[in-house]
Amino acid sequence: MFNKKSEYAQNKREKDSIIYISVNGRIRLTRADFASEEEFLRWKQWSDEDYYETERRGRGYYDNGVPLDENISAAGAVASAEDEYFREQMADEIEATRKALCQERMAKVKALLTARQYRRIWMYLAEEKSITEIAKAEGLSKASVSRSVAVALRKLRKLR
Repeated sequence: MFNKKSEYAQNKREKDSIIYISVNGRIRLTRADFASEEEFLRWKQWSDEDYYETERRGRGYYDNGVPLDENISAAGAVASAEDEYFREQMADEIEATRKALCQERMAKVKALLTARQYRRIWMYLAEEKSITEIAKAEGLSKASVSRSVAVALRKLRKLR
């Protein structure tokens, strides 16, 4: 529906006057401002038609178009094909760098620890097994496994 406070609505509602917008505000012309009744009716009909056309043209844009002010963020948020390509390429590079760094660190850890210490640290940290579980799995005493894990952890702290 149209805006009830628009110039068109106000002009249409006033049967005995013509309302138009000036730089000074709204101006109301009554029947007394015209030389004859016919002249007033002619100008009243013209103003009603003119306001109607203006209202229709203005509404046509909003009824049939998509206003940008509501969807500007969505319109700007569409990624181009180039952006998507480079994003995937950068993600692949980051993943490759992360893998290489991880392999390098694991090689340093393996070089630093004995095979027995590496196996026990792996079970303790990666598999989250307790010292008791590791000792039971290897058939050793809890104290010897605990000492081995403690020494391995000290070596790893120095690696940083």
